[in-house]
Amino acid sequence: MSIVSGRQLAKYFGAQDVFSDVSFDMAHGDKVGLVGPNGAGKTTLVRLILGLEEPSQGSVHHARGLRIGYLPQQATLSSERTLYDEMLSVFAEVRQQQQTVLDLAEELAADPQNTELLERYARAEERFVLAGGYDYETSVRRVLGGLGFGAEAYDWPIGVLSGGQVTRALLAKLLLEQPELLVLDEPTNYLDLAAMEWLEAYLRDWQQSLLVVSHDRYFLDQVVNRIWEMNAR
Repeated sequence: MSIVSGRQLAKYFGAQDVFSDVSFDMAHGDKVGLVGPNGAGKTTLVRLILGLEEPSQGSVHHARGLRIGYLPQQATLSSERTLYDEMLSVFAEVRQQQQTVLDLAEELAADPQNTELLERYARAEERFVLAGGYDYETSVRRVLGGLGFGAEAYDWPIGVLSGGQVTRALLAKLLLEQPELLVLDEPTNYLDLAAMEWLEAYLRDWQQSLLVVSHDRYFLDQVVNRIWEMNAR
């Protein structure tokens, strides 16, 4: 079953015919590379898929409630948080569950024979564990490290990051959010060789759907299982 599909899409800008008669389907778990020369309409098609633009003709359909994450070529990340706190914001619900467990543990320490309190603690801890509560900080450090951010960068405010660092920070946040469809437009632009190899390995294990726009055929060979090719008109 498709999570996103397009039927007979066309896009015009005035007299300029960007593309026409484009149809596609993406199923859960598909990993697609979108390739073609500059000017073929790759980014325009991505924007139609994301719902950021409307097609001149045709239609795009998403599965109900589909969560999409998008890394554009020119990334922005407006935040007053530090880099590490921005990553932790992905796990706000889990961190609230953690605080509930800590609060109940404190109450239980003061009243260890309270069976009702013990049951509440057990239920809260089970929810916390199932949500990955003991692993989320390890995941944050793993992803930041893989994309070239050492521990010394954790306290850097988002507002002082360079353009390339912002792109890598947004990519890290998207990977941690694990959207059902991850859309990456030229994700390797600001990555060194080590970070690129790490990302290749990470995306090979990605369990959700993936759409990657890239001119790097080797990178695509490592991470996708289907290719959509667009040709300039």
